[in-house]
Amino acid sequence: MARAAPNTSTIKSDSLQATFLRRATSALERMAATASPKTLSEALAAPTDAGSLARLLSRSDVVGPAIIELDPLVPALARNVEHRKLLIERAGGTLSAEDAGSLLGISRQAVDKRRRAGSLLALREGSDWRYPACQFDNTDVAAGIPDIVQAQTSSGPWVALDFLLAPDSSLGGRSPLEALKAGDREAVLRLLRSEAQDGFA
Repeated sequence: MARAAPNTSTIKSDSLQATFLRRATSALERMAATASPKTLSEALAAPTDAGSLARLLSRSDVVGPAIIELDPLVPALARNVEHRKLLIERAGGTLSAEDAGSLLGISRQAVDKRRRAGSLLALREGSDWRYPACQFDNTDVAAGIPDIVQAQTSSGPWVALDFLLAPDSSLGGRSPLEALKAGDREAVLRLLRSEAQDGFA
C-alpha cells in the first residue's frame, strides 16, 4: 500500500511551533529565575495565563536591561496586552458578529455593514471582528455609541472602548457608558467635543 507523502506545510508549521516554544520557554525560564517571589505571585494573580505573562513581561526589572536595550518596546507591549484584557473584562466580554446579529435581530452582513458605517464598536481579533457586549442595550445599541465610534475613528476602537468605560469627573464620576445608559447623551457629547478640542490645543 502506497504511503501518503507528508504535508510540507504541516511539517513547516510544526517546526515553527517547536522553535517558538523553545525560545519562549527559554525566555520564561530566565525571567522566572530572576523574578522575586512577590513578582511571581503578582503575575499569578492575573485571571488568565496570558495576563500572567503580560504582567511578568511588563516588569523591566524582570525582562532585564540587555533585552530592553535590544527590544525596548517589550514592557510597553506587555502592559498594552494586559490593559486590553482588562478593558474586555470591564466591557462584559465580546460577541461574535453572529451573536451581535442575533441580539439586534439582523444578519451578520448587516452587522458588518453597521461596523463599516461606524455605528457599532468592533475590535479586531486576528481575522475576525468582536463586538464589546457593553454597547448593547437589550435588543439595540445604546444611544450615543455611534457618536463615540465616529469621534475616535483616527484613534481606533481600543481608544474608543477606553473612553467609553473610563469614569470622568465631568460626568459626576460616571463612565460615558453609564451616562449614555442613564439617558445623558448630551453630557457625553460635550465630553467628546472637549477631548477633541484638547487634542488640538
